Amino acid sequence: MDIAVKLTLVAALVMMGYNISEFVTSYETICAKTEEFKKMMAETQEGVVRRSNLLLSLFLSTVFTCLTYWSGLALWITAVVALKLLFTLCCSDLTLVHVLRVGDLTKKFYMLTKVDALFNAALGLGIALIVVL
Repeated sequence: MDIAVKLTLVAALVMMGYNISEFVTSYETICAKTEEFKKMMAETQEGVVRRSNLLLSLFLSTVFTCLTYWSGLALWITAVVALKLLFTLCCSDLTLVHVLRVGDLTKKFYMLTKVDALFNAALGLGIALIVVL
């Protein structure tokens, strides 16, 4: 088994596990984490937080997309992965901006993160299955 395939399998399983944990987290827990986040961000500028979130998320998304390509998966699968992770990046930024400006996480954004986490978990599972089979 090629090293890229092994790394892709591990990354897909980590992605799936993380997103399942995000999906099952309750609204109350997310609100408590949001309050802690707001306290930490009281001294930090919004632009710095958004930039670091964007850069880290973009880096991880790019690495995962490249791994799917180097694993020899069909180009359309790599394109679907890239588009889905780009959508996740946009959702993450929208949620972050909402929390920073409004001060709390509304049910609308909570549901957006849940749906996104569910699809990311399914994507991770799908990539893992494709790589193994």
